[in-house]
Amino acid sequence: MITKSPSGALSPYYYKGGSFHGIHYGSYFDDSEGLLSMIGREEAFILKSPQKRRILIDLYETDLTKELTEAIAEHIEKIKPRIVKLAITTEKRSLRKLQKALHKKAALNSGQLYFCTDMEEAKTWLVHD
Repeated sequence: MITKSPSGALSPYYYKGGSFHGIHYGSYFDDSEGLLSMIGREEAFILKSPQKRRILIDLYETDLTKELTEAIAEHIEKIKPRIVKLAITTEKRSLRKLQKALHKKAALNSGQLYFCTDMEEAKTWLVHD
């Protein structure tokens, strides 16, 4: 059954013979309250489902402050039991901030986590074992 996640992404999203759960945290620009609200809704959506997921988080065009970076790291820590693989895509500068925060938290194993600036590359990584 195809549904939409709270952020508006099709879930599951079928791609190259596999599927994943997309999360759109992009285009929030400097609206940190809006993003934090959406993070809460996505988290509740994922945690109420017993299934484990391959997840793609899109953060393009969202200004990541230190507080938002920490909130995203905490969010990933909370949904960790439901993650098979997680890919995060955003601009290069934001990617470095997130890499540092997530490695510091050691939220996921290195084989479960992928950072990149190319959405297609992230999708391909998610659907292949």
